[in-house]
Amino acid sequence: MSAHPRLGRVIDDQLFARLSADPYADALGVTLEEVRPGYARAALTVEDRHTNAHGALHGGVVVSLADVVHAAASNSHGTVAVAVEVHAELLSTAPVGARLVCEGSEISRTRRTGLYRIEVYAGQTHVATCLGRVVRRETPILDPE
Repeated sequence: MSAHPRLGRVIDDQLFARLSADPYADALGVTLEEVRPGYARAALTVEDRHTNAHGALHGGVVVSLADVVHAAASNSHGTVAVAVEVHAELLSTAPVGARLVCEGSEISRTRRTGLYRIEVYAGQTHVATCLGRVVRRETPILDPE
């Protein structure tokens, strides 16, 4: 485990690898870039396959990107967290070729629940804002050694 001087503590490499091993995120082209306790960032470059019948960025892609970040941020403490609610506001779109960056931050965490704010941007354009809630379990994500 290492720390970036500006960012503080990062998560264990094995936990990062587990959170990055998401087949659905891989299928979409999402790359998990950073995970710290209570925080995650991922990115996606918009491709033709991410558009709807109108040729615009599909809202489901944006919400899926936010959900990947929500999952990583909420599971970053090393125990299983399961989403029970996600509210998304789609604010704008982004063209094919745009790089979407999504960041999620913990607002509140108790022994049983967690609340996360997730933002999606394409450059300076605010594409979406989301609020997600999880139920936390005591089950460790990694097998104890």
